Amino acid sequence: MPTFTQAQGAKSPPVITMGPLLSDTYIASSAIDLGPNIPLDVTVEAVVTVTSPTGDQQVLLFAQLSLDGVDFGSGPTSGTVATDEVDLHWIGTLPCKTTGTHRKAFSLSGLPVARHIKLIARNRTGVTLASGFVYKADITGVA
Repeated sequence: MPTFTQAQGAKSPPVITMGPLLSDTYIASSAIDLGPNIPLDVTVEAVVTVTSPTGDQQVLLFAQLSLDGVDFGSGPTSGTVATDEVDLHWIGTLPCKTTGTHRKAFSLSGLPVARHIKLIARNRTGVTLASGFVYKADITGVA
């Protein structure tokens, strides 16, 4: 039986820059083309620096998907109106309970397969983020 291995690609430059991002505000990446050979998975890393968080004390990560790179799923990508947030694909939550820098990695493997994605972050820390970035790395496989 052949051996199957996974390889992580290089960490990307930031696909989202969140500093300073006001509390309860969304921000989205540009469209990301994963290429005709869609990776097995994509690891997303969120890094934020926050001072004296209040309220929900978290940053939420979401995705919008597109088969053609033009028509993306619905849901908020900027501003503060959360009415259609349920239309977004939830990726994960980065807890930010204390002052300082918080970092967490997430997998996109549970999402439907699509060549084009936009990553979306929502600042729910209760304060403006001092800084924040979202990175990605593709996961490929070889038999």
